[in-house]
Parts: sequence; structure tokens; C-alpha cells
Amino acid sequence: MLWPLYVLTIVAGLLNPVASGLAGTLEKTLERPFLVAAVSLALSLLCAVAGGLFTGQLGWPPEKAAEVPWWAWLGGLAGFAVFIARPYAAQPLGAAAFTGLTVTASVVFSLLLDHYGLLGFQQHDAGWGRIAGAALMCAGVALVALT
Repeated sequence: MLWPLYVLTIVAGLLNPVASGLAGTLEKTLERPFLVAAVSLALSLLCAVAGGLFTGQLGWPPEKAAEVPWWAWLGGLAGFAVFIARPYAAQPLGAAAFTGLTVTASVVFSLLLDHYGLLGFQQHDAGWGRIAGAALMCAGVALVALT
């Protein structure tokens, strides 16, 4: 039963340009992109803690933590790139270009991750259909960003 995951993913996609617009407005007013990123991260942390407390999933599982590969703990660094790009780039580029570029770059890089089964993803061959889809996304984002 994957439909709830699709709904969650669609909602996240819908909220991505909203978050970018909010961060861009904060940055335009405050002129402090790192403060904007910190505020966004603090609110995200508050939501994660509240959700963890509500679901009882906030406790630290030491036996499981020992099994985690060292590189898996670095996700926050990757997430920070998204948080800091929003206040810097979203408003000057526009919602469509910024979101299109981030999503297209994600899809193109994801093809490599899937093809080689990296970072814990199941292996999925980068067949012609996937490559053509990514190429069409590149063409589409170029039309959106350059017009």
C-alpha cells in the first residue's frame, strides 16, 4: 500500500516552492540568509521533536545506532544545502526556475544513485526510458528558466 507515500511526496513537492518563497521573503527583509536557514531548521527541528514525542519514536536506540554506516549521519549537511539555497536563490530565480532546477538536478543525480544502488537505495537500471525522462526534464527546466 504505497498510496500514502505518494500523497506525502506530492504534498512535500507542493510545499517545496512555498518553503522557498517564505525563506526568500525572510531573507529579503532580514538580509541574513544564514539566520533564515537557522530559523527554518529550528522550526523543522521543533516539528520533528513534536512528531517524535507524539509517536513515541524519539528515544535513542543504541543497538540500532551502532549499525548505521558512518556516512548516513551526514544527511543534515545535504539538507543544509537546500535550506541555504532557498534564501539566496529562490526569489532571484523565481519559484518555477528554482524548483525546476532543484527537482531536475535531483532526478538526474537520482538516476546514478538508483543505477548503482548507492546510499542504501535499491538498484534500478538507468534504462532508456529513465534517461529520456531525465533529458526531457532538463529540456523542460531550460525552457522554464531561460524564458
